[in-house]
Amino acid sequence: MYLARSHLASGKRIQWIKLYPVFCLVLLATSPAIFLGEGNRNLGLITFMFISPIFMLGKTLSTEAILLLGFAFSIVFFPALMHSGGTRWGTIFYSLMFCALFISYDRILRRGFLRIAVFVKIVRYLIILYAVVLIIQQICVLIGLPIFNLNNYDPAEPWKLNSLSAEPSHSARILGLLMLSYILGRRLSDRMTATPKVSRKQNIYVWLCFFWTMITMLSATSLIMIAIVMLTYIQKNRVHNYVFGLLLSSVVIFLLPDRLTGRVIDLSLAFLTLDYVEVLRADHSGAMRVAPMLVLLDYVEVFSANGFFGNGVDSVGFFLSDYIWGIKEGASGGGLLALWYEYGVIAFSFFVLFTLKATAAVKAPANFLIWFLLIFIAGVNSQMVWLAIILLHSLNYYSRRAEEITKFDY
Repeated sequence: MYLARSHLASGKRIQWIKLYPVFCLVLLATSPAIFLGEGNRNLGLITFMFISPIFMLGKTLSTEAILLLGFAFSIVFFPALMHSGGTRWGTIFYSLMFCALFISYDRILRRGFLRIAVFVKIVRYLIILYAVVLIIQQICVLIGLPIFNLNNYDPAEPWKLNSLSAEPSHSARILGLLMLSYILGRRLSDRMTATPKVSRKQNIYVWLCFFWTMITMLSATSLIMIAIVMLTYIQKNRVHNYVFGLLLSSVVIFLLPDRLTGRVIDLSLAFLTLDYVEVLRADHSGAMRVAPMLVLLDYVEVFSANGFFGNGVDSVGFFLSDYIWGIKEGASGGGLLALWYEYGVIAFSFFVLFTLKATAAVKAPANFLIWFLLIFIAGVNSQMVWLAIILLHSLNYYSRRAEEITKFDY
């Protein structure tokens, strides 16, 4: 009887371990309006991260986990030693929860509890779900009903809808990232498993859902993400796929409003000047992601105590509004350069090395673009940053497994 109960308890524990990475991917990829708190923080995800240390299985640590622990150590101890009086520990604790989430996911992934076929299926369902929710929202706008799952809505732009994330630009980034993961995941699944492939009909549905959402949500970010997805699609394909990808991209750009494509072009050209004033003049909304980083280029340093150990948590907010007009006093930004300024070059180096390693950013152009646009520019305490890290880390892991299987077959 005792053995039977033990076996049953063990079986339930294994099922929970298998469900954990599924919940992790779904909660990182979505932000239902019902879960959003102050500052669009996903309270459902925060609750999940709080319990994530329970799932830290095993004793060995991957290289990525070791680098991440170095980062965690530096953001805890350097502020405590250098700026103990005014340190905002809530910000640090939030970062530590993301670290715990990654390490627990990484250990479960390496123990084989998330098969590649399941990973691809989750990503496919998420792409379809984004399209379904957006279509429901569009129908609500069309017939005048209260809009389902609404957040960050401007009645002046009634068709600019958020779908399953906090706002349309977030949905564009997330959906582009999911589609990239779907394309690469399918290729790896075909190499690794003998299970039935995704049918042509299912694949067409996914592409239709992707393009419908990206085109009709009216976000300028969609254009950039579509370009990255098409770059991923045509890599290592035959000539006819290059032609198809080029034609499809041309059609999509033609369907997007001129004001969206113009914003992307103007902001890109302004960014090349490395002048934050020119970037703000080109597109103030889009500039909020890159202009603070250009300001911080003149502030970060190496060969000083503050350069090594940082100027203090959230210290960027002390001066950023002096340079960036249209933001509240105390607002922060600057991506990973803000991490450098606030925590020092040691913490910055640990996090950059961790993210480059986890995402395989130096191995593929698309991965590097994702790393720069969704991680380097964004910072640390962002749900989307960790979605990008975990999705690309999963693909990197499956890629290594596929190489091992291929060598074994030979």
